[in-house]
Amino acid sequence: MTSLFKFPFLLFIVFSFSVSSAEHDSSSKGLVNLDKRFIPINKEIILSQEMTIIDGDKNSEIIILDNLDGLNIVNFWASWCNPCIEEISELNKFQENIYSKNLNVSLIGINIFDKKKDAISFYVKYKPFFKTIFDNKNTISVKFSVMGVPETYFVKDNKILFKYMGKINQEILERGIDESSKY
Repeated sequence: MTSLFKFPFLLFIVFSFSVSSAEHDSSSKGLVNLDKRFIPINKEIILSQEMTIIDGDKNSEIIILDNLDGLNIVNFWASWCNPCIEEISELNKFQENIYSKNLNVSLIGINIFDKKKDAISFYVKYKPFFKTIFDNKNTISVKFSVMGVPETYFVKDNKILFKYMGKINQEILERGIDESSKY
């Protein structure tokens, strides 16, 4: 190996070992830090987005998603995404909490990266009972800067506060609401 290639290779080995050791140290203590998946955004969002409500019945009612007043939790999903499938029961439980505790929060699921028929099949099979909509123009993900699915955004009065990347659960949703109250 020439000396030109030895140094970067050695740096890679040292860096890989130090990252691996740090992960091992934190996991051996039983520490799980979910905060690193909360990514601050703090950006106004202007929407005037034509969407279709997915209801398993008509699947044709058009709404304009424009005002996200109050606190909104916006979950982006796709029918082919296994973590999206796994998180549906958690989102449904959270929607039950919104009703039972009379929380001033809206939960919205937006299907992206899919064909409408696949989004409808997903809805029929997994039965989400929070507002579920389909992006007709395939542009909402750009407005939110979605990098993949699932991603969940905490939006307050048309301002994206932060997002959570990955599969979501009750604890994360509650922590997100608590964090949102600080804004």
